[in-house]
Amino acid sequence: AHDVFVSYSSRDQATAVAVVHGLEAAGIRCWLAPRDIRAGQVWAEAIVEALNSARAFVLVFSSHANRSSHIANELDAAIRKGAIVVPFRIET
Repeated sequence: AHDVFVSYSSRDQATAVAVVHGLEAAGIRCWLAPRDIRAGQVWAEAIVEALNSARAFVLVFSSHANRSSHIANELDAAIRKGAIVVPFRIET
């Protein structure tokens, strides 16, 4: 189980990985694609499973993320399940 689902645009992967390293160094378990998708697991099923088990949702927010329909769907699912949503804005 994970405490936090981290959502990000693939163009912001380096930042997302840094966020995860910081959170995990503090003892907060994170779920990050593709790192935590098991071999052979269907990507969409892995996302849904991870979203359902996480208590919080961290959005690495950028112009790239803002244009992603996948991220919008993940955010919508997190809000519907009542997860705590934490936007982490990386652009001004």
